[in-house]
Amino acid sequence: MSWKRFLQRKPENTGEAGEAVDSASSYVREAERRRLVRLLERRAALQYDLAQAEQALLPENRWAQRIRELEAALAEVEAELRQLEVNSAQAPEPALPAVAVTVTVDADAQPATVLLEINGMTFRWVEEVDWAERGHQIAPARLRRVEGDVAALLAEVGYGRPCEELLETLAASLELLAMDALAAARREGVVWVPLTLADLARPCERCGGWRDVRGRCPTCTARDWQRQQLLLERNRFRQERDEVYRDWQRTRDRLPVVQRQLAEVEADIRALELKGVRPPDES
Repeated sequence: MSWKRFLQRKPENTGEAGEAVDSASSYVREAERRRLVRLLERRAALQYDLAQAEQALLPENRWAQRIRELEAALAEVEAELRQLEVNSAQAPEPALPAVAVTVTVDADAQPATVLLEINGMTFRWVEEVDWAERGHQIAPARLRRVEGDVAALLAEVGYGRPCEELLETLAASLELLAMDALAAARREGVVWVPLTLADLARPCERCGGWRDVRGRCPTCTARDWQRQQLLLERNRFRQERDEVYRDWQRTRDRLPVVQRQLAEVEADIRALELKGVRPPDES
């Protein structure tokens, strides 16, 4: 090959190499722009963290304000709990007289009936049965009171001016007694234990209210439920208060770390900008 032919082919090789260099340079430049974008986003996040950490050092901040709100809510819950204890110390009302209760059940009648005789007064229930269209029972039978007045019974036995809670408790106990008597009459070998009026509504020593024939006090049940809700609320407030305090401490303790990280990111950004790298929207 002559030296002239070699000189004629050299410009062609130089052009291809130049294109390769330009392509590599373009790739590096694009990678640097993407890195700059990430650094700018990181700087914005660190600036926010820095503002939060600096706020945590101030005497008045959002963490301290939230803790005061939770402390006030806790004080209200504690006051309500104390009030429940005070209200539960009422003296019980006088007991009902031990008047005998006579139970008569006709389980074979259609419908079945239950009679309770107390001090010459009669309470009567009849059984109501729900039936399907084809004649099959679809719901448990229930008793409906068709005779008897609780307030009149209490007046008859000399218990004047009964409270609403006593009237409701005694009515519920009579209902339970009638259902138990009918169920016992339909089971063989069940021995019925005689009861008195005093067994149907007994004064509650705990709250001063009334307990039904099964020993349940609706007032105590309601207060126990309310107390449980208040305890759950107190635990929730305490847990949130502790979490807010821990977050306050973490944010305040991160201040030197955030300052160091932000300085490093700022240095990387300046290094790229000195090389002429700009974000895509400024190119």
